[in-house]
Amino acid sequence: MTDDIAASLNALIPKGYLRAAVNLANIALVQLDPNTGAFEGVSPQLAREFAERLGCRVEFVAYPSAASILERVDQDEWDIAFLAADPAREDRLLFSPAYALIEGTLVVHEATSYRTLQDLDAEGVEICVTRNAAYDLYLSRRLVHAKILHSPTPGEALEMLVEGRHHAAAGVRQALERFASARKGFRVLVESFLVIRQTIAVSGSNQTAGRLVREFVEEALQHGFSENVVRDAQRNGVALAKK
Repeated sequence: MTDDIAASLNALIPKGYLRAAVNLANIALVQLDPNTGAFEGVSPQLAREFAERLGCRVEFVAYPSAASILERVDQDEWDIAFLAADPAREDRLLFSPAYALIEGTLVVHEATSYRTLQDLDAEGVEICVTRNAAYDLYLSRRLVHAKILHSPTPGEALEMLVEGRHHAAAGVRQALERFASARKGFRVLVESFLVIRQTIAVSGSNQTAGRLVREFVEEALQHGFSENVVRDAQRNGVALAKK
């Protein structure tokens, strides 16, 4: 191993193994098997393949929301994080190219007339979002009339909707559709207000690590994702990014 390669690896994995932060609220990309405790889905599979490329093992660090991952950027808890790219995060993070595209949309009470985000952007309407989620950052820039309410996690936003404490909850389509199928009286809007670019992120202070994750994703985009990643994407309705 050359000194340059050793230095690059040390910059990315100072503990000697890869610590991968995953957001348990993003069920489109991450699933935790309650029986085995194993992490499944596109993001964990990519983490395993990246660790194999680096020649080390991977350990997953699970968080309940994207915000909780961001809060720990400078706490040396993780080496890479599976997060959505957003301009508001670029002061603290470096992002790889997108490896997947997922939809941000809204769930409302079935009896309401809301069909689009524009319908909901009206005086007196309250939309609940998970604080610092990609769709929170987007809606905070986009909404003119509706009021944003924040919750710590997507699950709490949905429970608040059930309790009638707001008019709609924003989230990842797969999670909202699962909720609506399990609870009568709710429907997910057909319209997506945001296509969320999912990336592998590293601390903004670590340019070397940023280069390594960028090269890893660029290679996958150029040559195609592994069969395991493709299988997990298809099973969860995730659109993998293309070159």
